[in-house]
Amino acid sequence: MNSKKILIIAVIVLTVSLVLVAIFSFLYVKSKADANKPKEKFYFDIGQMYSNVKDSSSIVKVDITIEVTDKELLSILEKKKFLINNQINEIIRSKTEKELEGSDGQVLLQKEITAKLAELFNTEDITNIYFKELIVQ
Repeated sequence: MNSKKILIIAVIVLTVSLVLVAIFSFLYVKSKADANKPKEKFYFDIGQMYSNVKDSSSIVKVDITIEVTDKELLSILEKKKFLINNQINEIIRSKTEKELEGSDGQVLLQKEITAKLAELFNTEDITNIYFKELIVQ
């Protein structure tokens, strides 16, 4: 009788252990799936801007949209649009015509503006900027 009780207890402990492992495995896999889920993206339109080019009489015309992953950040960007315009103007004014040429120039400008805006607003939720228009005249 004593060995029967030990066997029953062992089976119960084993069953409970297997159930707990299954629950924790399910929760772990689910949390990994949620972490890999792409974040929703929101867009803030800056509109058209004009800026001078460094060491040149040329002017740059840009129309920029900012991509963010935090909806609440949109209202902050709207309130601080003057800071965004100023930062973008500073960046463009520091570039020569040569630096703005071609797709490489555009990509570098995109990365620099994105990084500066993320730094300005102290957030990683600014993920990209898009040029609807980029003209150097």
